Parts: sequence; C-alpha cells; structure tokens
Amino acid sequence: MEINSLRWSGSFLHQDNTRQVKVDRPTQQKFMQDQVIFEVPAISGPSVNFSQITPRDLRQVALENYQAGNIDQDTYFTLSEDLPSHAVDPLGQVLDLSDVTDETGFDFKEYYSNQLEVASNLGDERRASILQSVLAFMKA
Repeated sequence: MEINSLRWSGSFLHQDNTRQVKVDRPTQQKFMQDQVIFEVPAISGPSVNFSQITPRDLRQVALENYQAGNIDQDTYFTLSEDLPSHAVDPLGQVLDLSDVTDETGFDFKEYYSNQLEVASNLGDERRASILQSVLAFMKA
C-alpha cells in the first residue's frame, strides 16, 4: 500500500537552487590578519632578585620569559622544576632543602651556581650547559 501526501505542491518542476549558489567566504589569510589570536604580555618592571625569591615566583617569571621567547625549553624546565629535599654543594656537603616551600624565599642564584660547579666536576656537560643558560638568564 502506498501513502501519498494530501498537500499538493504547486509545481513538480520546482528546483532547489540553494546548492548551486556560491558563497563568498573570506580567505584564511584575511581572517588571520583581522583577528589577534594570542598576545604575549610585555615583561617590564624592576629586575627580579633571584637571591631571595620564592619557588612559585620563580616559576611565574620563568613561564613569562619562556612565553616571550627569552629562554629556551630546557632553561624553563630547570627553573620550574621542584627543588629536591637534599642537594650536594661543591664541597660535598649535603644541604637540607626540605624546609623550602612555595612561600619561602630562597637563594636560587647561589643554588644553581653550586649545581653548575657540581655538574662540571662530575663531567655532566649537558646539565652544565643548561645550568649556564639558567645563570645567564638570572644575570640578565
């Protein structure tokens, strides 16, 4: 059994021309020029005192400089990694860093210079080069 609609179309010859209409779309370049997708904030203000900075503030400064393209990825990772609970200084003494929290001021400049000396003494050239770039960033 066949079911037919009771409504009658005025013309069976009516064509749907909406598929044949060409829509002018803006080109990708024009779209990209008109819209700002990401803007890196300018880093300004007083220089950072790395001899008395909290780990949280150091991570924030590192992130801002990484996003601005001032430091490379290895330097950023080194600056943003957590401090170990214990570290060895160049004289071989074990330093207890377990009391340093995200809110505690810490002398990162001295810490990284000591770690550079330890890495150089152990012959770890890759770690020494990363620590040199960290110290160069801190001096800038």
